[in-house]
Order: sequence, then structure tokens, then C-alpha cells
Amino acid sequence: MDKIKNQLAGVAALLGVIAAIGGGFIKYGEVMTKLEVLEGASKGIDMSFLAEIKVLEEKVNKLENADSTHEHPVDHNHTISLVNKKEIELLKVQLEEVKAAASNPLAN
Repeated sequence: MDKIKNQLAGVAALLGVIAAIGGGFIKYGEVMTKLEVLEGASKGIDMSFLAEIKVLEEKVNKLENADSTHEHPVDHNHTISLVNKKEIELLKVQLEEVKAAASNPLAN
């Protein structure tokens, strides 16, 4: 009888060790899955807004430095400068909107 008890105790201990090792592998798999998700999230940041900002800044600079004079019997310089001023204001607002959207981590 003692021999059977010892064998059962040995089998129980072996099953306990196997269960502990299996549990360790399961936990390791969960940790690795979480790491992969985090790595994927950090690689998925959309940086396309940088090109958009650059284009808008170039347009603002071009408009600010634009020569609005031309030969015409009617003087439109005042109107042209007002239009350019509004276009510059619009581009600056668009630029700020792009920057704000880019800085919001919940936007994407």
C-alpha cells in the first residue's frame, strides 16, 4: 500500500510540475501578444500630416511674397491684396487645424 501511495504522490507531483510549466508558457504567450500589439500600435502612427503642413507653409510663403501688380487700366491692387490677405488667413487656420489634429492621439 505504501508503494502505491508513493507512486501516486510522485504522479501528482509530476502533474503539478507539468501544470506549472504549462501555466508559465501560457503567461509568456500572453505577455508576448501584448508586446506585439504595443509594437504594432507604435508603428501605426500616421505622419502624413507633415507633408500637408509643408505644402500649406509653402503656399503661405508664396502668397506672402507674391507680386500682385499687373498692367491694367483699372486699379485692382487693393482688391488683390485683400484677397491674398484672406487666403493667407485661411491657410494659417488650416495649418493650425492640421497641427491640432496631429497632436491629438485619439484622432486616428
